[in-house]
Amino acid sequence: MYHPGKVVAVLSPREKGVLSADASVQATLRMWDENVLTMLVEKKIADKVREGDIVLCDYRPQEGMSVPVPRHVVVKVLKGKAAERIWQEYRETYEKRKRREHSEKEAQQSYIG
Repeated sequence: MYHPGKVVAVLSPREKGVLSADASVQATLRMWDENVLTMLVEKKIADKVREGDIVLCDYRPQEGMSVPVPRHVVVKVLKGKAAERIWQEYRETYEKRKRREHSEKEAQQSYIG
């Protein structure tokens, strides 16, 4: 399972103002469902991730865990129309879900028994 996110900030040990115990790069992301998460960026793409990029994050369960724990790793940077299309599709799905939940909540509150 994978989820798209939009990069809010890149946290690299090379950045001014970042002191790091290792050479890994993380990205703070606003996910398609409005969650904000900071995830590890795969080494192969760590120097290519920029603020504003749409990225794909690996949410598959980690192996060997007694309960499913998602990996939370940025594995792809999406560009151009592909990025826009995927981001828009997920956002539309989220907005529809939000509207439906709001309507259901209103329907439950309007009933007087």
